Amino acid sequence: MPLISFQFMLFGIITIGLYFAVPKKRQWIVICVANIVFYAFSGIVYLVYLLFTSLVTFWMALKLEEIAEIGTKLAATADSVSVKTEVRGSILTVRKLLCGVAIVLAMGPWIVLKYTSFFIANVNMLSTWFHSEWQKDTVSWVLPLGISFYTFHAVGYLVDVYRSKYKAERNFAKYFTFLAYFPHITEGPFSRFDKLGRSILEEHSFSYDRLCQGCSRILWGVFKKTVVADKLGIAITTILADYINYSGAYILFAVFGYSIRIYADFSGYMDIVCGFSTILGIDLAENFEQPYFARTIDEFWRRWHITLGKWFKDYVFYPVSMGGVGQKMSKMARKKWGAKMGKLVPGYFALIFVWSATGIWHGAHWSYLVWGYLNLLVILSTMQLSDTYEAIKTKLHIKSDSWIWQMFCILRTFFLVCLLRFFSVGVGLKAFFSMLQKVFFEFNPEVIKNPILLFVGMSEAEVCGVLIGVALMIMVDAFNESGKWDTVKKKCPMVFRNAIYAGLILFIMVLAGGSSDLTGGFMYANF
Repeated sequence: MPLISFQFMLFGIITIGLYFAVPKKRQWIVICVANIVFYAFSGIVYLVYLLFTSLVTFWMALKLEEIAEIGTKLAATADSVSVKTEVRGSILTVRKLLCGVAIVLAMGPWIVLKYTSFFIANVNMLSTWFHSEWQKDTVSWVLPLGISFYTFHAVGYLVDVYRSKYKAERNFAKYFTFLAYFPHITEGPFSRFDKLGRSILEEHSFSYDRLCQGCSRILWGVFKKTVVADKLGIAITTILADYINYSGAYILFAVFGYSIRIYADFSGYMDIVCGFSTILGIDLAENFEQPYFARTIDEFWRRWHITLGKWFKDYVFYPVSMGGVGQKMSKMARKKWGAKMGKLVPGYFALIFVWSATGIWHGAHWSYLVWGYLNLLVILSTMQLSDTYEAIKTKLHIKSDSWIWQMFCILRTFFLVCLLRFFSVGVGLKAFFSMLQKVFFEFNPEVIKNPILLFVGMSEAEVCGVLIGVALMIMVDAFNESGKWDTVKKKCPMVFRNAIYAGLILFIMVLAGGSSDLTGGFMYANF
């Protein structure tokens, strides 16, 4: 079911109507049914994967809790401290083993479907290098809708229950409603059961104010997606698909344009699903915080896809850095290089796992891994050389809070983010080096004299719409960054506000178009 379509609009209206028509205690059932209907449109057979992941994590979470309770009772009846310690150690071992098995089972379908071809291709490559005759054909499977997202939601829930962060849900239908919540299943945000799950299960009354807020946000999201992302995507896709026949100026424009496009696309999606959830009274976590106003790469990733970063932080970074190996490395580094390195080394070690996972999550290709490691290299360099940077700034009399320095840092980070995306926009490392060569040796600066030529395949009206859209996005983000956006909206006269809404609708009606397929229309749905 295309998210931006009359089909989804009708589906959304019916869902909202039923949601507030039924008794409040039964509202979650409406969401559960809507989840199934929505998911069935992508292929009812794929529900099998979703149900398997749901059942495994639901049952295993109950078992983890049950074993923990048994351990508590046994420890309470133990005769001595040593017996209590032994009981607790045995229970912990069993729970760790059970949790590990559950994670493997939950992530198994996602790993097999998404990464089997990547694994086979690399084994074939190694086989060729060693002159072996072993070769196997790669496989091509269609990924079930949202499998990357609901798998991570399920694993996060399982680990939270293992850590006793909250009690396991005992009603499977309620747990399934959280896991399959249709606004977040395609592209996130990555949600936690103790927040989104509880919000879904709460009772909500209809609110006219929430309806207006939700609809205005949906409209803004549709505008960013259809007018900015889709239209800009025409030029970017054309150039990157045939980059050999374009000069470096076009390629550089495509890479910078890609950064704008993916932000308009992804944040537009988030505006739509958060707006829809606002109407229902359900709280979805925010996924962006003006990322292109970041001063460093590290800060950028704290502002971009926020919930994914927090997921890796909670379930990868902390377990690795605070685990046995990480702490041993910390002690060793403290002895050899001092207290500062003792603190930094475990983090460095954990970040290798985080960025390996981040790269491979975005795509089963070496170019994504290289992209992840380059981001890691920049972040580690910044952390390691922070004292050196401060010393240089002091010698040059640079004030960190001056607007000139802040603007320089913002632009520097934006350019660096765009350049790193050379790896993620190409079809491989070979394409990356070929495009980079064109940028440096076949730039053709003459094109810049007539910038409209860079917008390949786009009409003047579409170019105008994109430029206006980008300007509006910058303005809104600037107000949000300064903390004045809510004040501006409140003080804005109703007539002017309605004129803006009408203008956005007009732009959408005149310029909207492009891919509307649910699993391809939004870029992050492919991850």
